[in-house]
Amino acid sequence: MADLNLTGQTTLSSTILTRINQIKAAMELRKEVWNRMSVAKKKAWIASGKDPIMTLAWNIYKYLRDNFFGQEVDN
Repeated sequence: MADLNLTGQTTLSSTILTRINQIKAAMELRKEVWNRMSVAKKKAWIASGKDPIMTLAWNIYKYLRDNFFGQEVDN
């Protein structure tokens, strides 16, 4: 197994946190509309690719779910 070097991760984390806060704010702008939609319309919105923020959020979610946080962390 390779060694994991965590040097500089605090700085990187701070930089990423700024961007995460930006995507959270952008997602909040969509939340009211999202909560009123049916599941079918939500799927269509994500699949359409017309909303780059929603596409980014969905891709990040899938990556984390599939590679780090499966259902076992929900239990």
